[in-house]
Amino acid sequence: MSWRIVQPHVGNKWQRDSNPLLHPMNQRKFLARDSRIFSIGSCFALNVNRWLQFQGFSVPSVTWGMHYNTRTILYELQRAAGVQLPSFDWVVRKSDGSKAYVDALRHCIDASTPEELAGLKAAVSSETRRCFEAADSFLITLGLSDIWEVDVGGQMIALNRAPYQDALSSVGPSQQEAFNRFLTVQECTEDIVRIVDTIRKNKQPNIPIVLTVSPVPLKHASRYCHPHIANSRSKATLLSAVFSFIERDACDQPVSYFPSFEFFDTNPLKIDLWQRDGRHPTAQAISCVAEHFVKAYSLAHVEIKPGFSVPIFD
Repeated sequence: MSWRIVQPHVGNKWQRDSNPLLHPMNQRKFLARDSRIFSIGSCFALNVNRWLQFQGFSVPSVTWGMHYNTRTILYELQRAAGVQLPSFDWVVRKSDGSKAYVDALRHCIDASTPEELAGLKAAVSSETRRCFEAADSFLITLGLSDIWEVDVGGQMIALNRAPYQDALSSVGPSQQEAFNRFLTVQECTEDIVRIVDTIRKNKQPNIPIVLTVSPVPLKHASRYCHPHIANSRSKATLLSAVFSFIERDACDQPVSYFPSFEFFDTNPLKIDLWQRDGRHPTAQAISCVAEHFVKAYSLAHVEIKPGFSVPIFD
């Protein structure tokens, strides 16, 4: 008996040089020069937002800090929609002996006194709400499912990053223990459902929403898990959650998925993706992803201006 190999009836064949950025899921044209995209997520999202501003798009600056996990993204958008949520601050001893007061739910929101931090947080919340109300589209970049939590009044609150060394809580006990764990696929999916519901219920139901997963790896993991393993688990969980959500999103104009992570994973264009530290993308990589984002979602042709730069990390 002889066997004949028959090619399966499939739509697309795996090819190393095939560019996933050309094939977003649920692609929809909505982007214009005067679009007011509300962008939230990690440093990758911040750089894409900076690129859009560099190209002359009227996107607002990201004043609400960087958000790495689905839970703190949800917190920020719920606050913008008027929901009252608990807050949590760290007191951090700096190298010069002085203290810094840090918003543990937003990265890079800190001050030199508690009063200054309270005023800054109020200003950030006000600006976030203003931009949320003005937004005509949303770009949400998910970074991690590896989270740290603290107990605030019997409620577990997810922090935006690993605790600072020797950080003290400014609420509750003088030494507040933070617990590290991974969000499950179900928890991340539920967070995405609530994120999208928050947007759709407070805006119009068919407002354009684009999800993407940041290719940037995590910086810290607990001592019980190697950071490379923690990063792989985080990304796998987020990707599973995103696709689980998209498959059941029954809106007339469903959420789109833009494959930034997959582009970095395969590097089909053979460009320099990473800076010397191996964690931060190059300006060329950000420009490539952002340019494809514009081509995918723009209502009209956009002339691209060269010369974009990113902060350099060694």
